[in-house]
Amino acid sequence: MKKFDGQVVLVTGGANGIGKGIAEKFAANGANTVIVDYDSEKGKQIAAEITNKYQKSLFVKTDVSNYQDLQNVHDQVMAEFGRIDVLVLDAGIAYADKVSEITPAEWQKVLNINLSGYFYTVKAFYQEFLENKGSIVFISSGSALSGTGGGVAYPASKAGGEGLMRGLAKELGPKGVTVNAIAPRVIDSGLLSVHYPTKESLAPLLKQIAVRRIGTVSDVANLAYFLASPENSYIQGQTILLDGNRTVR
Repeated sequence: MKKFDGQVVLVTGGANGIGKGIAEKFAANGANTVIVDYDSEKGKQIAAEITNKYQKSLFVKTDVSNYQDLQNVHDQVMAEFGRIDVLVLDAGIAYADKVSEITPAEWQKVLNINLSGYFYTVKAFYQEFLENKGSIVFISSGSALSGTGGGVAYPASKAGGEGLMRGLAKELGPKGVTVNAIAPRVIDSGLLSVHYPTKESLAPLLKQIAVRRIGTVSDVANLAYFLASPENSYIQGQTILLDGNRTVR
């Protein structure tokens, strides 16, 4: 018997990168998964691959900045599986713009997707978590601490998400629900090569990382899996910085 047999794990932003890796990790350990993403083509493809290789996976096209969309996701999940056990909140966008460059519309879009998207997903499934034990894992970013990695709106949105996480941990902890955040930094999720296309360009970055390697999607997925697993019942309301000791607190 696998650890998550019979359970249902929902991953926002699950069609690509870190979200995809997390969905596959849970599916490989027995979970039915729900891929929530705006990218229909990749979302359908990933859900089909996971279903063929592991367990049932449902894709629902969703704009996480629209609460009605998340209510629709809730209804589809309940109709298909009748339960929810784990939420992994990974959907997000970034504009690499300074305050002088970013427009109010861009600022609001980042907050709507990155911060309100967290809230709307939790809100849609809140009653289920009030009634049943489960786990909620926020995928934050080391940018919330460093202020780098995506202009000003991105770290602001991620820092706000961590505040939401801590408040939710206080609220749901007495119900037996674990709520935590992972703050990855320098993860090779496909976009790293855009900024560091050669070994030479990557070398100075590696020198800043104590373990002398770039983080992987599996590193994030393994931690998300642990935080949501029965082995974790006492880590609560925490942000775990996953960066190979690059960031100085």
